[in-house]
Amino acid sequence: METPLQILIVEDEPLMVAEIEESLLKAGYQVCGQATSYETALKAMKQTQPDLVLVDIKLDGPADGITTVKELMRIKWVPVIYLTGNADKETLNRAKSTFPAAFLYKPFRMRELSAQIDLAMHNFYAGTIAGAPDLPDHTFLPIGSGYIRVVKAEIQYLKADRGNSELYLTTAGYYRIYPDKPYRAIIISLNLGKLIPYLSTGFYQLSRSIVINLAYLDRIESNRLYIGSQEIPIPDGARKPLIDRLQVVRTR
Repeated sequence: METPLQILIVEDEPLMVAEIEESLLKAGYQVCGQATSYETALKAMKQTQPDLVLVDIKLDGPADGITTVKELMRIKWVPVIYLTGNADKETLNRAKSTFPAAFLYKPFRMRELSAQIDLAMHNFYAGTIAGAPDLPDHTFLPIGSGYIRVVKAEIQYLKADRGNSELYLTTAGYYRIYPDKPYRAIIISLNLGKLIPYLSTGFYQLSRSIVINLAYLDRIESNRLYIGSQEIPIPDGARKPLIDRLQVVRTR
């Protein structure tokens, strides 16, 4: 069973928050937190680690939505959708510097909100949203009660495993960490959605449960692909977006 998308709402109009939350829940999303100001937004971001943030561009207080987003992205890089009434050109230009996934102008239809969220997540996972913060070439990932240092270039692909993730490394990468153990998937104590923002742009989310490193993609067939000796099914409708992401020499 897939984990619902976790969304943080940063909005200081209570009626708008209630309306958005009701619509998100009906659409199958989960509201993991609410905030009305810069300070409460940063606190909620650290506590809830959302997959996407909805932010009112004109929050009351000394720090508006744009300033808030800049700080939120220092905590975790996720897609941002700005909610705005009648923002002037200067404000919109400032907002663009944070590379939002979308702008929604109030009043907006809740069906439009759901469509923009789905598009934002698709583009984010496909690596087409600019503005990624500089990320180190390695990260420390939780396993049980400890951590392992994983070099991102050694990750071949990842697979969701309930609340955890299965990590498949290159042979060299695996034996660097576990020189005396037989090769197998490494179970990371973190769900895939929370792991994705720490990866680099060369990774591609094939589905909600599989992320592949395009550098190791060796072969694509009609309904499956191959990374080394690993055969991975391609979900219905996922082959064309994958092909579009690659440099492909077409026969016609």
